[in-house]
Amino acid sequence: MAKRAKVLTFTVAANVCRLLLAATFLFSGFVKANDPLGTVYKLEDYIHAMAWFTLPYTFLLGCAVILAFVEFTLGTYLLFGIKKKTTSVLTVAFMTVMTILTVYVAIANPVSDCGCFGDVLILSNTETLAKNIVLLAVAIFVCRHHRRLTDLLSSSIKWLIALISLCAIIGYAIYCIVCLPVVDFRPYKIGTDLRKAVTSGGSQKFDVKIIYEKDGQTLELEADDDDPDSTWTYVETRRTPVETQDLAIADFYVTNADGENITEDILLTDGYTVLLIIPDLKHADEGCIDKVNDVYDSAQDEGWDFYCLTSSDSKQAQAYWNDHTGAEYDYQIAEERMLKTVVRGQPGLVLLHDGIIVKKWSNYNMPDGEELREIINNLQ
Repeated sequence: MAKRAKVLTFTVAANVCRLLLAATFLFSGFVKANDPLGTVYKLEDYIHAMAWFTLPYTFLLGCAVILAFVEFTLGTYLLFGIKKKTTSVLTVAFMTVMTILTVYVAIANPVSDCGCFGDVLILSNTETLAKNIVLLAVAIFVCRHHRRLTDLLSSSIKWLIALISLCAIIGYAIYCIVCLPVVDFRPYKIGTDLRKAVTSGGSQKFDVKIIYEKDGQTLELEADDDDPDSTWTYVETRRTPVETQDLAIADFYVTNADGENITEDILLTDGYTVLLIIPDLKHADEGCIDKVNDVYDSAQDEGWDFYCLTSSDSKQAQAYWNDHTGAEYDYQIAEERMLKTVVRGQPGLVLLHDGIIVKKWSNYNMPDGEELREIINNLQ
């Protein structure tokens, strides 16, 4: 009787642990498939902090989709009890690698958060390590007792459901790359009132650093410091929020070419405002430039405000974009990560009405001028 109770206890424990792992992997895989570009940006953060080399954007995008696929696949196989031994072994291997990585991250602290659950659930590096240690222990327990895992469905149907779900997660990831995340967990989702960033006063205080370089040396100056002599080369201006009241959108801060704050000019203007967002002018997709120029021309004709927001504040980068696209608009400067958070596009397009985000497009599904007119007419 005691032996039977022990067997039952281990069986229940193994299946509870299996469902916990399945839920975690399905959730993590879905979040990554919902926002593959967010995963790319996090991978770029890791590479920038931990290595001296860079990797091509398309390679990182492929890695982001594959990572979402792997996690969702493990979750699906665990849930339906497919290839129990192989799946449990691969789960242990995956969690071992992730745990070793997060041990380093927790010690060296190269990034502020791991990004394992995207913008849905942000964990500190220490919390991530604790989570991975628990999941690794759970995965080892499931692997040791994989024979006790109960089939939730018959073998004849669970393969079909698994195949459908795996094809769906790949298709979903591709759709979210082209048409932006279906479920937007970021603070700049459609319907967000960006005027709160102004009226709350949360976006008015920034730590500004001006970076110069000469002979391999870097000089970091405060905004009020005098410029160095002409032998120093200007590199960039870094703006970091240091005090916020509205944490969700307080980092929405835009300046003109002279460094003057124009955030209120953009957000407090009534009517429709078009924001062309290009985080990096030298690496933006030029395939949609005809649509961009058409939208700009339509904005001039219809009287919509049009702003191009970029983090590329160097004259060389702006000249490069002008030469390659024939751009006639001015450039407004904003922090790169904020721009990437507003819209997942390089470039991306955002339509505001009275400071409220009403539409967003990536570089893959951007409308032309006539289509934008129709969209605005339908909104009125």
